[in-house]
Amino acid sequence: MTIPSRQMFKYGGWVFDVDQAMRILEEHPRAVEQTSVADWSAAYHLSLLRPDYDGPSWCPIFGPDQSHFSVEHAMRADLDQPVIIATLEFDSGPARLLIDGVLRMYRAMTEGRPTLPAHVLTVAETATVRAH
Repeated sequence: MTIPSRQMFKYGGWVFDVDQAMRILEEHPRAVEQTSVADWSAAYHLSLLRPDYDGPSWCPIFGPDQSHFSVEHAMRADLDQPVIIATLEFDSGPARLLIDGVLRMYRAMTEGRPTLPAHVLTVAETATVRAH
């Protein structure tokens, strides 16, 4: 018997439990928002994730790097499944972080889609899915 792996998202020293976020969204349904593919693609440097990229090695602050990214897998991602965005609270105000859906963003970027559906977690919900 194999134990299923938990889907986690790492951002610096923070870890977000994507499976827990999905459970919250099942238990507390909400309206789907549209989120900008161009904005997230730029933030995650998704344009560098292509099979013919032969530039210098790079390591993004968040998101996948060349060594852990499969274009083939990304191109099979379901663009109708909403991405998940966490909301973090800082002294300067709330900030959003994409914690699930990088593959969908990549596919949407390559196909020229302007937006993707998204579920946005509240600050309180985000706190429950962030490992301390």
